[in-house]
Amino acid sequence: MKSALARLVTILWVPVVLSALYTGWIFWRRHQANRVPEGQPEWNTNPMASYGNTLKILQFYAREREIAPGEKSLICYGAVNAMAVRLDPPVEKVWPAVSRCFTVTPAQSTRYTFTAEDSAHQTVSQSFGIVVKRK
Repeated sequence: MKSALARLVTILWVPVVLSALYTGWIFWRRHQANRVPEGQPEWNTNPMASYGNTLKILQFYAREREIAPGEKSLICYGAVNAMAVRLDPPVEKVWPAVSRCFTVTPAQSTRYTFTAEDSAHQTVSQSFGIVVKRK
């Protein structure tokens, strides 16, 4: 007479083995899909690596270049390989970032200059103006 455990093992060994084989096959297929074919270059998965070690301003713009008195505008900036950044006039605290935005409410037409500096003290700058139109 077989025990209950022996009967259970007799019934379940086939689905367990099939499940293990299927799981192994899935892992193998995923590994194969991620392989780079021979003779093909490996793609760089680090998006910042395409900029190398060069200091570069990626973006510096205002959403609205003309506003009425008391209205706001959004200023956005971004730089790579910067150790320090500054904004003139200093209306907001800025720091090195790939993408950052903040709002300003200039009382009069203002020219903004964004400067980024790298570890070798080289700098790059960009400027634009926001015009405050009087009615």
